[in-house]
Amino acid sequence: MGKLKSNLSSSAINFTNKINQANKKYLNFANTRKFPKIFRSKFSLPIIVLLAILLVLYLSTSSSIDSNIPTFTVKKDIFLVSITESGEISAKNSISISAPRVRGVLKIVQLVPEGEYIKAGEVVAKFDPTEALAKVKDVEAQLEISRSNKDKLLANHQSQIAQMESELKSAELSFELSKLSMEQMKFEAEAKRREAELQHKKNELNFQKIKQTFESNRIIQKSELENMNVEIRQKNNDLEKAKRDLDDLTLISSSEGLVVYGINWSNQGQRFQIGDQPWPGQGIVTLPDLSKMESRIFVNEVDISKVKLGQKVKVKLDAFQDSSFIGTIAKVAKLGKRKDNQSTIKVFDVFIDIEGTSEILKPGMTTSNKIIINEIDNKIFIPHEALFEVNSNFEVYRKNGSGFDEVQVSIGEKSDDFVVVEDGLVDGDVVSLVDIKKENSKENATNDSSVQIPENGK
Repeated sequence: MGKLKSNLSSSAINFTNKINQANKKYLNFANTRKFPKIFRSKFSLPIIVLLAILLVLYLSTSSSIDSNIPTFTVKKDIFLVSITESGEISAKNSISISAPRVRGVLKIVQLVPEGEYIKAGEVVAKFDPTEALAKVKDVEAQLEISRSNKDKLLANHQSQIAQMESELKSAELSFELSKLSMEQMKFEAEAKRREAELQHKKNELNFQKIKQTFESNRIIQKSELENMNVEIRQKNNDLEKAKRDLDDLTLISSSEGLVVYGINWSNQGQRFQIGDQPWPGQGIVTLPDLSKMESRIFVNEVDISKVKLGQKVKVKLDAFQDSSFIGTIAKVAKLGKRKDNQSTIKVFDVFIDIEGTSEILKPGMTTSNKIIINEIDNKIFIPHEALFEVNSNFEVYRKNGSGFDEVQVSIGEKSDDFVVVEDGLVDGDVVSLVDIKKENSKENATNDSSVQIPENGK
């Protein structure tokens, strides 16, 4: 311990001697150069060194803080008032292939892969034919029964006609015989002539009755046969319809195109797939015309009044951020609808025509759509991140040398990303994108936490 104290004492003496020697050299130099009196004091050099150290520490700390603060250089340019909404690409014109309008449950058992390019006449989808096949067989059986019933009816009619013709012929013969007998009774007694006349009258009535019955039965048979023919025709029509329904369960493309699945709203808005059960007439697949594309977006009820037909739109694909397209508002829905089943927010359909064509534009791709509401020339504007509200006033932190000054500003139009500054800034000013007061508070807290107090004075 004694040796350690001796070494420390010796080092302190050597350091003091060096300081004194340096101070003497400085004083000689200062006197020779005739520096002002304040710089020729024996304490001048230590003070200058201390001030230099403090200045270096201050500048290094300040530059460190400033270098970590993001800034924005104010510029005067064309300010775009815009609304940005997400959307989805679709073809402006397309052919829809729908589920057949048939009775019974429809179930998809085959579906051409989405994105595949098909030609006219190719199979797009097939539905389970079990129910339709059973219907065809049932109607065929009913038709066969009806035809058999007709054959039976014709046989009965022929038998009845033969019997009735025989009865009619017999009655006619009886009538003729009684007539002849009555002629022979001219010279007979009055009683016999009267008897012959009555018999003749009876035979005549019987003949007329059988004849009338025969004619009536012929009319009845004709009607029964017509009814049976109507029944058979109806069964034939039912069979043809059942066969058509069976054929309709296979969807055939009427044109060539790229396959895009429809939306199955009964399955939480998912696209159709094998096993789904669409309702009759529901669109299963669309074949879009890729030469004319559009972006469909939903604009909320707060902003819809700003959207007008003919406004320009910058359309970007989420999958290709480096590619953008120019579009035009082509259609704005007149009636709003709920955004979804759980939301009370009303939105309006807006359709944007995309100019030109591109191979990367595919139906179903998601988009970001910036609708240009207004263009204002020669305006100062800054990002929203650079503007801070303090006591109902708006302020920015403008760079001034190595620090920042609080500057009160008045603002104008706003867009999704920027806000116009009407007064308080000029072109070329640099403003902070963070709250300087909060940054300084964080820095002070960091410095305080870095100071360590020795325990028990050690």
